[in-house]
Amino acid sequence: MPLKPVVALRFAARTALCGLAAAVLPSAHAYLVSITPGARSVYLQVGTGTVSGGTYLAGGTPADNATVNRVSVTVPATALGTGSQAMTSNSAVAVSPYDGFAFCAPPAQVYVGGFFRRPGAGGGGGNATLSVTTPAALVNAASDTIPFTDISWVSGGSGDPTPTIPSGTFTGAVQTLLSFGRNQWFESCLSFSYANTQPVPAGTFNGRATYTLTAP
Repeated sequence: MPLKPVVALRFAARTALCGLAAAVLPSAHAYLVSITPGARSVYLQVGTGTVSGGTYLAGGTPADNATVNRVSVTVPATALGTGSQAMTSNSAVAVSPYDGFAFCAPPAQVYVGGFFRRPGAGGGGGNATLSVTTPAALVNAASDTIPFTDISWVSGGSGDPTPTIPSGTFTGAVQTLLSFGRNQWFESCLSFSYANTQPVPAGTFNGRATYTLTAP
């Protein structure tokens, strides 16, 4: 009987600016919302994150979190090469750190969200950009590979008919996911899947997707 391959994807989040701060905002859950202007800062959360002192809306303060979450699937030997397999995550984040709304459904979905803030109102000063970087392939201990283009995601969230981050497929390179203006918070829930279009050798195939939020 063929041995089962395990496809494992790890997520890392990287922000380009420091000086994170929170503010009390108008109450309303949404997926791309305006926030109060303040000190120049960005915050990005992919899966597990930290907002101390309550939700951001209630005055909580975002902070660094070194957790790197994992999304994986074990393909049964009888299903090798037979089509798409849903992946699950070890992230337990279900509620929005913005306002505590029950937004994502772990382990099937991974929360991705954050903000870009600058002093002053208005839309000037350029946009923030969310991107993701992946290598060409996931690799096992024997150096066998699976193309990163075999991993895709569907974007959603509870009550989110038009996801902020579009659904897509990893390209094995740098790809832009979202651009948004200053003094805004964004969030989506991502469900990942493995294409499983052909048999592959046994083993655990690892790869890392690094999400980066940059702003002018």
